Amino acid sequence: MKPAQGYYCLIQYCPDLSRLEAANIGVLLFCPDRMFLQARTARDNRRIRHFFGPEDHDWAQINSFKRGIEERLEVEHRNIQSLEDLQRFIQLRANQIQITAPRPMRVLNPSEDLDQLFQDLVGGTPRKQGDEGRPFRRYVGDCISNAGLDSKIARDLSVHVPISNECLKVPYGYQNGRFNLIQPVTFQSQEPSYAIGKACRFAVEGRSLYSEPHPEYGDLQLVVVGRFLSQPTDTSTDVRRILTEHQVQLYTEDSISKLIDEIRRTGKVLQPD
Repeated sequence: MKPAQGYYCLIQYCPDLSRLEAANIGVLLFCPDRMFLQARTARDNRRIRHFFGPEDHDWAQINSFKRGIEERLEVEHRNIQSLEDLQRFIQLRANQIQITAPRPMRVLNPSEDLDQLFQDLVGGTPRKQGDEGRPFRRYVGDCISNAGLDSKIARDLSVHVPISNECLKVPYGYQNGRFNLIQPVTFQSQEPSYAIGKACRFAVEGRSLYSEPHPEYGDLQLVVVGRFLSQPTDTSTDVRRILTEHQVQLYTEDSISKLIDEIRRTGKVLQPD
């Protein structure tokens, strides 16, 4: 495949527009010949903390801005067909998240080139489109599979929740005296009430599952693996309290290694290697 003409822009956080000091938090790649327009933004905010310190930042708003740029580009894809269109889009950015002027580059594989740009200019782990949904479930599954735990893991389970008389579908489970139902859940939102409401729902279901043995799996326990906003003070403490009071275990994304260690140490083999 022959290289095509493309353009890349840095996505930057600039807390004081008058000083023009900025931290790279993402990168955008536009290749009109390949009909490609996407951005990669950082999942966390380490570079902002490194350059500007941890205080006086609205982390929820920053994460919302990053997510919004990626989503907006997807919506505007059909309207951005030329370099001039992209420049007009950039000029409309008036908040603390800025996009630099496009710089030319040769593009061979747009998606791979964008990933490489992100690693070279931003570093760390990118926030992928749909991090709030199924990709997080795949991420948890990949962590389990990469740890060599497939023989101890049951997949694609459906259990009856007595209190609601509904079926709860969970992607993974393991047995260690209780049958643990592993449910990846995203709690990312600017509104704390969103995470609290979600926690209450899983708390009620978890208590019901814990209190009534399953005819096939026996005693049950719900295990939530949660993804939260990357900010110094989030809602994970409140969520943990609510879940723990109702016999639901919580592992955050950052502590998933502890869950893997627990499965490796106490999980029973369910299927041959």
